[in-house]
Amino acid sequence: MIWVLYAQLGEMLPPQAWQRYFVEMPRSVQSAISRYLRWQDRQAGLFGKLLLAEGLARCGYPREHLRNLVWDCAGRPFLGCRMDFNISHSGGYVVCALCPGGRVGIDIEQIRAIDISDFKAQMTCEQWAEIMASDHRLATFFRLWTQKESVVKADGRGIAAPMDDITIAGEKAFIADDIWGMTEVGIADGYCCHLATREIKPAIRIEKIVLC
Repeated sequence: MIWVLYAQLGEMLPPQAWQRYFVEMPRSVQSAISRYLRWQDRQAGLFGKLLLAEGLARCGYPREHLRNLVWDCAGRPFLGCRMDFNISHSGGYVVCALCPGGRVGIDIEQIRAIDISDFKAQMTCEQWAEIMASDHRLATFFRLWTQKESVVKADGRGIAAPMDDITIAGEKAFIADDIWGMTEVGIADGYCCHLATREIKPAIRIEKIVLC
């Protein structure tokens, strides 16, 4: 079972509520959150770790397991156990996916006005032609982009993973010799969210968490 927990960012937390949540975090997480300049990014970073702690509890791990959080040389965080996770945020939402015994990647993007030509080099010729032929170019672009980003995040190589080499066919994505399962996750209107897993059509439980 893969858990996908999500929360709305909402308005800036009152100082007392922020402090109550913040002190629950390990010092390494507190330090990482404090580096952000914008309150929206700090709150998204905090909410992402709160979702992770909530997900660990649902999977039978103590919340204190969050203190085992480490980062590899590519900057991908790990917990040092069989439970893999990935966090993403965009606009007003934060999502966290947890997968026991296998790698997972998740990406959410708010569908918004951007110059998609800036990202042409990250698409295959077929993917770019699909975007250009679409009556809803932005929605098509963000669908493909979140699929690719979720694969890159599950793959774990970060910017070293060649985005333009990722091909997608139905519920499968291909990068080098690897095959990843693609699952669309419905979070909210106006957003695209996709999950990458080793398993095709995995069992997923989606739950909204209220943080205030």
